[in-house]
Amino acid sequence: MPASGVKTRYVGFVRNVMIGREGLHRPVLVEIFRAAGAAEPRSYISTGNISFSAQDKDVSDMTGTVEDRIAEVIGRHEPVFVRSVDYLRDLVASDPFATSPVPNPVDRTVSFTRDPLGDIELPVWSRRADVALFRATEREVFAVGRLVDGRTSGGGGLVEKTIGQPVTTRSWNTVLRIVADPGL
Repeated sequence: MPASGVKTRYVGFVRNVMIGREGLHRPVLVEIFRAAGAAEPRSYISTGNISFSAQDKDVSDMTGTVEDRIAEVIGRHEPVFVRSVDYLRDLVASDPFATSPVPNPVDRTVSFTRDPLGDIELPVWSRRADVALFRATEREVFAVGRLVDGRTSGGGGLVEKTIGQPVTTRSWNTVLRIVADPGL
């Protein structure tokens, strides 16, 4: 845990938003985080991904404020799933897709939860067998997709159905790009 006054770098993943739609433009999202107390907020890519610095003790309250302000902009409540940059770096270093049940998957995703996962038996396959949930940590589920009849359906809905709680799902490449940012 950082010493008093030392801030930790985090990434917030906002569920179910696209930057530039419904009035949630990049500067708006950055300002929402800044106004909630986040230091040095930075937006990434076109979905709601933002890095920021904060003291550990402040993150929970800050997240609630951010969610309320996003709801004011887009007209609905969407949760924000927060992980420290150090945690994400450890997750990347663990090479979660090394044990993929699908050779050369067309999709690799991670779904973030707020609450710890209960016991789930993996792998879980979609009905079309185009998506497999195959690995889980305490609060993440990893999925791979393959083409069936020329398409894949993605894993987020299957994860929510399987674990019974809301998630936000990101391409693993998005997480890799954020973690590789030298500005973190």
